[in-house]
Formats: sequence, C-alpha cells, structure tokens
Amino acid sequence: PLDKGFPSPSVGGAASATPLAPPSLPLRAASTTALQGGGRSHAAPSPRAALQAPPAGACYQLQVIERVDARFEGREMRQFATAGEVRVLPLSGRPQPPGGVSFSLALGSADKVTAVRENGTLLQSAGGGSYKVKLPPSLGAPASLLKYSAVQSWRPIPLKVVPEWRSGADGTARLQLLVAPHPGLKGGLQNVSLVVSAAGATGLASSEPAAEWLGSTQQLRWREAALRPRPPSQPYRFVAVFSGVLSAPPTVQVSFSCDGDNPTGLRATPGADATPSVAAAVQRRFVAGQYSVACDGPAA
Repeated sequence: PLDKGFPSPSVGGAASATPLAPPSLPLRAASTTALQGGGRSHAAPSPRAALQAPPAGACYQLQVIERVDARFEGREMRQFATAGEVRVLPLSGRPQPPGGVSFSLALGSADKVTAVRENGTLLQSAGGGSYKVKLPPSLGAPASLLKYSAVQSWRPIPLKVVPEWRSGADGTARLQLLVAPHPGLKGGLQNVSLVVSAAGATGLASSEPAAEWLGSTQQLRWREAALRPRPPSQPYRFVAVFSGVLSAPPTVQVSFSCDGDNPTGLRATPGADATPSVAAAVQRRFVAGQYSVACDGPAA
C-alpha cells in the first residue's frame, strides 16, 4: 500500500522543489524503457482491489475516499496535497430501518491525517479515535461523516510522469513520457488517462502506443485500462511526434483511480453494533484530482 515502504520527500517550511524521479528511474536511456510484449496490463483489478459486494442484510456501506492533487514542472514537484473523507453510502434497493441506525465507528492508522472536520449532525466523538454514528431514517444520498487532509510531509506519488520533449529541424516536435505507478500499489492504477496539450501542433504524426488526436483542441489522449508497477529500470514509455511548431511546451493532465487502497492509510472500522445494517467491509478508493505535469524547456 501507499502508506508503507515508500520514503516520501520531506517538506521543509519553504516550498522548495522536490525531485520527482529517483535515480533508479532512467530518464534518458531509451534502450531500458522500451515496452516489452504484453508489458501493459489491460486486465481487471486484482481481487485485493476489487470492491466486495455487501451482504444481503446490509443497507449501508462505509467508504474512505481520497483525492490527490499535484502539479509538477519537468522532474520537479511544485504542489502536492491529499484530502479525503469517510462517508456512508445508502445501498440502492435495500430497505432502511424506519427508525434510523446508530453504531460505533473506529478510525485507525491515522498518523498521516490532520485537519479533521467532523459532521456533527451524524457523528459524535467518543475519544481515542472512536465515534458514534447516528443515521436518520430514509438516507437518500451518500453522506459525509468526516473530512480530513494528509499531513504536509506525506507525499507518496501514485503515478510518476517524467516528460522530455524536443523540437526537430524538420518542423516536428517529439514528446516522451516515462510513467511509473507507485511500487506499493500491487494492483496498480485503473482508468489511467494522459491528455497532452500541444499548442501550435497541426496534427499527430505518430504515437506509441496509439493515441487519440483531438484536433479542435490541439490535444492527444492516451488511455490505459490499468497500469501495474514494473521494475524501476522499465517504466512505461509513451511517445508522440507532432506536426507543426509548438508555441509553448506541452502540458499533461493526468487522471486515474485505484480501488482497495488510499494514500494516507486511514482505516475505518464499524463496530459489532453496526451489524447487520452496515456492511463490515469498508470500501477504500482514491482518484486523481487536479494532477498535471508541465514540460520545461526542450531537450538539447
């Protein structure tokens, strides 16, 4: 998981640049980044990441949902923040108790969490990470129990994207992205999208793997159903050659999702008094929010 086995960059008081790529990720050795046959995974998420179906008697499911916002310039991290919430989801088609439901809730592994904001209407603290939840009858939509942020010193990068681009004498521009999911994500990331804005490009001469060219917005889009971690010397490589002279360095908007994990490692556990109305299994998920990579000057 993201909350273990990965030393996160330390953040001092000032907003100094944080290196994006560790030395083990080759930035220029093209021979080590070439994709091998079957290197990309389009399989469904692993059983660990798959969402479990709630039991027949349950009418609510707890969720821990987090969002990662990040901004990179070249190989440098400029901004990074993770925020999340614990919420309760009413299950469609499941009748709810007419008098509502009350149950205990425990939060664990909260050492990476700060700035907790509780929904006092539904949640009351009992101290020591324990809470009492009281849900009204006929809850019709997902309801937030509490929201929080990750401590500023905790910045595990779910998906590293290292860009390099150069302009050719033949009037083309070549962009290469080296992409590496966090090694702690054994099930990888799902629904990965890389949208490159290439202002000034008149078309897409070639791409590997094949990308979709959006001529009206001068953008290309790569989509991958899943990307799983690979050895550090073998990041995924995405390459595009644009026709026309770019008027500005390319920028990349990144999106992804991951079921079965969350960067802070926060755990929410319903008490025994939640049975049978609340499913014992808690859904954990995180997604990319505003997650972008700006290319710096063209390579020599």
